[in-house]
Amino acid sequence: MLGQFIRKILLTAITLLILSLISYVILLRDPLNDFADSNIVMRYVYYLTALVQGDLGISYISGEPLTAQILAVFPATLSLCLSALLLALVLGLPLGLFAAQFQHTTLGKLLTTLGSFSFVFPVFWLAALLLYYASVNQWEIAAVGDLHPIYEIRPLTGFKLVDISLSESDYQLKMMQSALHHLALPSLVLGIPATLEVMRLTQNRAIYVMKQSYMRVALTRGWSSFKIWRTHVLGNTLPALVPLIAHLFTVIFAFEILIENIFSISGIGRWLINALMVQDYNAISAASMAIGIFVLSINLLSGLMTTLLDPAKKKDWYV
Repeated sequence: MLGQFIRKILLTAITLLILSLISYVILLRDPLNDFADSNIVMRYVYYLTALVQGDLGISYISGEPLTAQILAVFPATLSLCLSALLLALVLGLPLGLFAAQFQHTTLGKLLTTLGSFSFVFPVFWLAALLLYYASVNQWEIAAVGDLHPIYEIRPLTGFKLVDISLSESDYQLKMMQSALHHLALPSLVLGIPATLEVMRLTQNRAIYVMKQSYMRVALTRGWSSFKIWRTHVLGNTLPALVPLIAHLFTVIFAFEILIENIFSISGIGRWLINALMVQDYNAISAASMAIGIFVLSINLLSGLMTTLLDPAKKKDWYV
């Protein structure tokens, strides 16, 4: 396991180097950056040194450090990703296990068919459709933005719910309710395809486990169905889903970048679109670097968690 983890770190470092080259090329396309009388290679070395130190440059529009701006908008994106992933896990895992247990019934076949439509519908179209439907029916969750404009909250962590809980306002409960209303509809939009995908992955893995020989051995020993599912099915299904769930999280993250502008969420996606509109090459380069580092960190963390949770991979410690 240790050797695999070291190789994964090396591959991640190489990917980061390639990503830094791409972000540097974006800076080269900026007409305000004049590299005619300077060494491009040395400028890249200086740029790479600044990246290692956490310096992403400054914005041409506001003149503020880009690192501070990204850290200010990233919590909103992360909050929505986590809420959509939580919704997908709470609904998708039990539905997937149910579909695996009753795969030959009509309801099981229906769930299998629904799972195949996980990423069929465009999430951008789904977001506009649900927002229109919620607005026409005057649902309270038909809200755009992060919080109602009548409320003011001091940004301590960047996460709205956490900042509201830390505030000492007399309207704390109302602010919490407003934040949840603004979070509900985009979470539902992202959670629908994510739930179907989690259900499909869980069902496929559970069916594979149920076909193994140790399942038949447990039946011959007289184990109850509950004990078989608790010991074998869940123990061999859930750890194998960790890398798949991490991949799903990155997919949710990519989808959210597309819909943040629809719901006026002050996240990294909307911030990047605004940078593209005003052609702020420094901000575009910094955003591509920050998004790449985030996705690579998630993949690296999922690989480590899979190795620690999967019993089949722990044997590598003793080789």
